[in-house]
Amino acid sequence: MIEQASLIPPQAFGFPAIIVGVTHPGKKTEGQTSMEELAALLKTLKLTVGGRVILHTSRVSSSHFLGVGKVEEVRETIQRTGAKLVVVDHTLSGPQVRNLEKDLCVSIIDRPGVILEIFALHAKSKQAKTQVGIAQLEYLLPRLSGAWTHFQRQTGGGVASRGMGEKQIEIDRRRVRERIARLSKRLETISKERMTQRKKRQAQLKVAIVGYTNSGKTTLMKGLTKSLEQGEDALFATLDAQTRTLDPNARPKVLMSDTVGFIHNLPHGLIESFKSTLDEVCCADLVLHVVDISSPDYLRQIETTESVLAELGADHIPKFVFLNKTDQLDEAFLPNIVRRRFPDVTEGSALNPKDVSKLRSKVLEFFAARFPSAELSIPVEDQGAQSLVHSMCIVDEVDFQDSQDGYAQYKVRGQPEIIAQLSRYKKKRPRMVPI
Repeated sequence: MIEQASLIPPQAFGFPAIIVGVTHPGKKTEGQTSMEELAALLKTLKLTVGGRVILHTSRVSSSHFLGVGKVEEVRETIQRTGAKLVVVDHTLSGPQVRNLEKDLCVSIIDRPGVILEIFALHAKSKQAKTQVGIAQLEYLLPRLSGAWTHFQRQTGGGVASRGMGEKQIEIDRRRVRERIARLSKRLETISKERMTQRKKRQAQLKVAIVGYTNSGKTTLMKGLTKSLEQGEDALFATLDAQTRTLDPNARPKVLMSDTVGFIHNLPHGLIESFKSTLDEVCCADLVLHVVDISSPDYLRQIETTESVLAELGADHIPKFVFLNKTDQLDEAFLPNIVRRRFPDVTEGSALNPKDVSKLRSKVLEFFAARFPSAELSIPVEDQGAQSLVHSMCIVDEVDFQDSQDGYAQYKVRGQPEIIAQLSRYKKKRPRMVPI
């Protein structure tokens, strides 16, 4: 049975890898930036880059992805560096992988495969491991012909099994589909548990932190919530949605969730597999988009994040943009460029307490400004209503002068559904009914 395993063979580690990139006419900088990002992805897997081959074209070979001349250039680079792995900065088909491996005599992996490897490396929870397992197997399924060479037909013993049996490739594919089905069923159970947890938090305000991978989301969340969660200078360091309280003293409570980072050409299978985790974004009342403004490719990173949000159906949710790492900027005018597109822009550094405090206040003010207000007259003995007011509302004024008459007067602001729950205490005093 095919188990969840590394897509990169063990013998490739300890040797340099060759990366192959594509630059389209008029988009040379974009191609080079993508290759630099791929090199950073490989570094996360502890693989070094021994050589680079760039394909300057708008069309690729359907059989090999690379033309004959480029295949020869890659072969010469392999011989010179001793590489055991070639990484293509693009998505390859099964036949392309098979043909390249046959001609180059080394292992071949594409960009989506590398991203999947990093996800597998950082998956810690049962949910994340299951999600990555499904994505890996769905990635592997159409590529089995490129990754498996034992295609001989099997024959079995006994009268019932005489004759030609299934091809090994057919058996492999069937077993992969069976495992996908089992993992999907397991993920469905886990997702239901998470849905139950979300329902318990339904009445609470929620902020989802999103952004390109390694933009500083976890570091910012640590500062905003004053948690002990450590941010890492690594790609896809966070896979599981972490939820914390923005300010324990603020009322009503605001929850913040740090989600998996996005990246250019993020495999669609990963988005599908991680939908239950990314639902934290879709259920949010506010999206906090963190941008690494110090990155030379920050505009494309913004576009990638916006594209994934649209794919998730979360592009309609109110959004703040936080331009992170301004302390590393050489060009002070860059934030103004982003501000033209996103009016609600805050700039600063996730490591600067003053910048973080300013952003925290802005988030709390966002919710407070949108709360309807109400004047309430609550019986002093109604501890349930008073508890609801103090836990779920902003209390602007409270007057106990009428407490001798049995009532406390409140001026509050809160979510519409909470104010609706308290509607029977508005204006006229509710008539006391003896129990």
